[in-house]
Amino acid sequence: MAAPLTLQRVGAAVWCTLERPPLNLFEPTLIQAVRDAFTELAADRATRVAVIVGSGRAFTAGMDVRILRDLDTGRARALITSLHDAIAAVHQAPFPVIAAVNGACLGAGFELALACDMRVAAASATFGLPEVRVGVPSVIQAALLPPMIGPRCATGSTRSPLRTRPPNRARG
Repeated sequence: MAAPLTLQRVGAAVWCTLERPPLNLFEPTLIQAVRDAFTELAADRATRVAVIVGSGRAFTAGMDVRILRDLDTGRARALITSLHDAIAAVHQAPFPVIAAVNGACLGAGFELALACDMRVAAASATFGLPEVRVGVPSVIQAALLPPMIGPRCATGSTRSPLRTRPPNRARG
């Protein structure tokens, strides 16, 4: 099985590619790979910036729900804790982290993007927390959203996806 996360160093920059196409869904091995990579990069003084990107048609569409269906309370708690720790490792990195978002950026993937210092999105990018529509709270980094885009807009984005729009072009 291929590595769920690949790192490519270009000078002082490290490109971190989520390698579970087409949707780069989070599951335990990808979660652990993100945590391990950012723990290691944090200790590497040569790293000046990291860019997280998804392979395939999405940045990451969030958690692989097939993982969730067989969890008991203890294993669910452990999974949420490991996801929190991985995203916290990104958020606490001692260098800027950029989320380069293509396609879907949903659920835990949106929370990963929120934990980054900057988000750069393709015109086709879609952001959202669809799990709240079925009563599942976003418990990792969703609290970072309201200060970024305002509480009114943040409330709407949890119920329906935010879509990026290409900039208006000046007419000549």
